[in-house]
Amino acid sequence: MRISALRRGAPCALAVLTAALAASSAHAQTNPPTISCPTTNVVYVAGSSAVRSFLTVVAPLLAQDTPAYSIVYQSQGSCTGVTAIFSSDPSKRVIKDIPASGSKAANYAILLKADGTAQECSLPPEGVPVDVGVSDVYASTCGAEAPAGVQISDYEGPIQPMTFVVPVSSTQRSISAEAAYMAFGMGGNQGRAAPWVDPALFFVRNASSGTQQMIARAISVPADKWWGVDRGGSDGVRRNMSLLDTSRSEQAIGILSTDVADEERASLRILAFQARGQKCGFLPDSTPFARDKANVRDGHYPIWGPVHFYTRVENGLPSQAAGALVSRFAAPQLAQPLLEAIINKHLVPKCAMRVRRTTEMGPLSPVTTGLRCGCFFDKVANGATSCTPCAGPGDCPSSAPSCNYGFCEQGG
Repeated sequence: MRISALRRGAPCALAVLTAALAASSAHAQTNPPTISCPTTNVVYVAGSSAVRSFLTVVAPLLAQDTPAYSIVYQSQGSCTGVTAIFSSDPSKRVIKDIPASGSKAANYAILLKADGTAQECSLPPEGVPVDVGVSDVYASTCGAEAPAGVQISDYEGPIQPMTFVVPVSSTQRSISAEAAYMAFGMGGNQGRAAPWVDPALFFVRNASSGTQQMIARAISVPADKWWGVDRGGSDGVRRNMSLLDTSRSEQAIGILSTDVADEERASLRILAFQARGQKCGFLPDSTPFARDKANVRDGHYPIWGPVHFYTRVENGLPSQAAGALVSRFAAPQLAQPLLEAIINKHLVPKCAMRVRRTTEMGPLSPVTTGLRCGCFFDKVANGATSCTPCAGPGDCPSSAPSCNYGFCEQGG
């Protein structure tokens, strides 16, 4: 859906960007976990808070493998997850229990169970080494390089769009890159990003957040120079915005990945985004009510990138534990249950994309090769597709000769 820009913002000001407000979110402190994390057949994962929702649907797939594996995950932010694999310091490549301290919330590991539920669990005092670091952004975005003599592989997962969100009671529908620059880079100074002029109502993250790092490039505000209140994670942004008093909703704005934002449509609204050079703002989807990610898939909505699963490898191969998770993303054709899990979590499998990029917010190029799954995506996401059903390539016309996931496609 295209929406005429409600505000273009001012031209980029030649001024020193102010530092983000140093404030912590008011999370409820949690009691220590009542169970210990499992120690056998476990993939220890750390990093992006936005990816937790997706991992909850991947965990049941690992539980069906032989041998079955569990996922133990700790939310740390994308760049911290990258560090857990890339750092030459062994102490930075482990996860440990982090009890609550003052106003700072506890951060315990989470056991993602075979039935799709999750439960906090206690790690050994010395911590455990991270098998997989998960990030919303490229390692280079976090300034990470592999140490000498260490091999690290990036197993790219589904495409994850990042969004600006407002409370559903807000009247705002769109934001431009210029307006976002004035809000998050200048604190709404002089009212030029109205109604977003109160940084206390900017629900943001921090420089370790992949969500903030990616959007930072879209609006030309360095991720460590944002105005706003760090809410600690995607869940903190979601929860605090959903609870905001309606009298303050018009001035509120936050950032979330679509796998989180789409689950909160009853309380939060995703804004259309107008990039520099665009004449209109685009939603990730074709309409505010669709879930087709049409504007992501064709490149009109620009703020997106692949989920990255980083792990150390030897002779090109991951450890058995890491491989239980990352190998399923390396296959040229994703298993259908994994494909369905990706779509149902409001992400986009790479086989449904019509464009691609190879660097953070880099230039787009058309997808011309590889197996396609756009028809299957439409069927799962929207409940319908105009594509021809098929049981094999013999059922398909010459214009769409490949039978992929039960539908005739052009690529195969």
